[in-house]
Amino acid sequence: VYDFGLHLFQLGDYYRAITEFKRFSLLFPGHERQPAAELLIGLALQEDQAYDDAFTHFQRWRLVNDPTDATRVAAFKLGELRFQQGQYRQAIGYFRGFLDTYPDGPLVSHTKYMLGLSWALDGQLSEAQQVFATLPARDPLAGQALALQDELRLTPPLQLKSPQVAGILSGILPGAGQLYVGKPLQALTAFVLNGVFLAGAAYAFHENLEATGAILLFFGAGWYLGGINSAVDAARNVNRQQQQAFTDHLRATYAPPILTFQRLQAPGL
Repeated sequence: VYDFGLHLFQLGDYYRAITEFKRFSLLFPGHERQPAAELLIGLALQEDQAYDDAFTHFQRWRLVNDPTDATRVAAFKLGELRFQQGQYRQAIGYFRGFLDTYPDGPLVSHTKYMLGLSWALDGQLSEAQQVFATLPARDPLAGQALALQDELRLTPPLQLKSPQVAGILSGILPGAGQLYVGKPLQALTAFVLNGVFLAGAAYAFHENLEATGAILLFFGAGWYLGGINSAVDAARNVNRQQQQAFTDHLRATYAPPILTFQRLQAPGL
């Protein structure tokens, strides 16, 4: 049963492989290959991009006194899965928990690198540098860690826009806040529409059409306040896009490959 499940796993038929490994665990509780079967269930879920299911499987790991490294790998996978999902703060917690439980042995250096990278992607550069400093000089990832630190040090600060400034500018002159954050079309639209409402209201009052003027002022005020909120949101979106683009670049450049079955050599597999 185990061998058939492993064959299906290697063929990429993860759903059926999971079924076979679960059957194996039920039929042969306490078997020496049970840790490997449980690990392969989680790996199959991860390979099938069922990340939350894989996380839950590893989180509910019940094996104790495991003579293999499967339990160690399962603990590492908790952080790796959260990293894979872009949840870097949670990944940091699980990687730190792994290092507290396993201060030496397999995956320790890899976990330290992933912890430092998670800190960097979360914007905590000093913490990232502290972790990278603990990597042995001969570690395969040490050179990559140095390259990442160099890029972080040499990259100029992101040109972020202040949401407060954007809002104030739009309050002074409709459209100015949008222009400040680099949205000229939105700026022109806000300026023109506010001008139209204001001109229409002024003309209505000049012609003694008080009701019409009041209605135009009411809608004009709504558009004016909406323009201020729009400028604030635009600044936040621009900042978020810049930060996300930089984070995506760092991840694509410095994140090591996921530890798949082919890259893992835990005893018992």
